[in-house]
Amino acid sequence: MARAVSGEQVDEFPTRRRGLAWDFSRVADGGVYLLRRGRDFDVQVESLRHAARKWATERGMKVETRSQFADHDETGGRERVGLYVRFVDAEAEATPEAV
Repeated sequence: MARAVSGEQVDEFPTRRRGLAWDFSRVADGGVYLLRRGRDFDVQVESLRHAARKWATERGMKVETRSQFADHDETGGRERVGLYVRFVDAEAEATPEAV
């Protein structure tokens, strides 16, 4: 037998609430930065990676990323604990340097 679901009918969907936007301007100078979870940010590494890509795209930039992993845990897994980022100008990257 299927379980019945009940709820309260409302007039409309609520408006979306955006969390605080990320500002990567302090690390968007072309250098490589390691951002550590718990020190520099408090969300999942993949969430920060997504935010970095969005931030870069909105500013005509590209971002390279790599995850930093903790040592193997007792289950053999590797937890993501940080994110390396390098923001570059999208146009400069697309134009090869003259030799």
